[in-house]
Amino acid sequence: MSIRENILLLVMLFVISPAAIQAETLHYEASYSGVFSAGENLPVAAVQLNSSSLQLPVSGKVVQLSMEATSEPYLFVEKHFPFRVRYRSIYVPDGQHMLALEKYEKTSRIKHEISWVDVGQRKLLRFRNEGKGAGKQLFPVMLQRWLKPGEQFEFHKYSRHSFEDGLLDWLSMLQVVRGKPLATGRKYAFPVTDGKRLYRYRVRVQKRHEIEAGGKKRKAWKLRFDAIEEGKREPAHRSLYVWLADDARRTPLLFENRHPLGRFVVRLSAVQ
Repeated sequence: MSIRENILLLVMLFVISPAAIQAETLHYEASYSGVFSAGENLPVAAVQLNSSSLQLPVSGKVVQLSMEATSEPYLFVEKHFPFRVRYRSIYVPDGQHMLALEKYEKTSRIKHEISWVDVGQRKLLRFRNEGKGAGKQLFPVMLQRWLKPGEQFEFHKYSRHSFEDGLLDWLSMLQVVRGKPLATGRKYAFPVTDGKRLYRYRVRVQKRHEIEAGGKKRKAWKLRFDAIEEGKREPAHRSLYVWLADDARRTPLLFENRHPLGRFVVRLSAVQ
């Protein structure tokens, strides 16, 4: 993976709303240290996440998770690797599965796609501004709120894989993990989709110890996340380490990914 791809993976994979469904805003700073920064710690992105509870006519009560990341505050990155990322997800707590997800990435080009789960047909439908299968499937009415005025999305194609029970996306996976009992040595497994590909994630609780985050020292659980894409043997990415606060809310405090070209860290900076 390139430096930019690692940044995008990290900021899209780690953020998640509170385990209890409450309105909250968490702020993080993503940083890099390695060969491109001469070993110095270089801030690369400001990250903000939000959560809210929604009532959908078909699915009932759901949770909407959203994350935005930008390199705009950091001049060096903005000059050489500028990016804007928006990731939104709808999760059904009762069924413990994802329902929809939006991926927006603006780097040297713009990628924008919305995926929707047809639970009855057990399929994932992918939509884009200009879909290859325009007219074959209608864009879900309940997701119109995700579109800007005048913006239209058309059916593109079906996902490579079908819907399966417990299917999650990256954000809802962390939502589920935060609600699980945590103890050293515990292991969990989840099917996770990015809308196109299916991954088998393995999560292991490694230990409980003290770290510094948000300007103070806190007890936290260290978890390791690994993934393999369905049909392949090689890891989908290098191990991702996540520290969750050892409290009732399990606030995500710190995230780390090591790459041959350097170390990427996302650290909590403020809670509103």
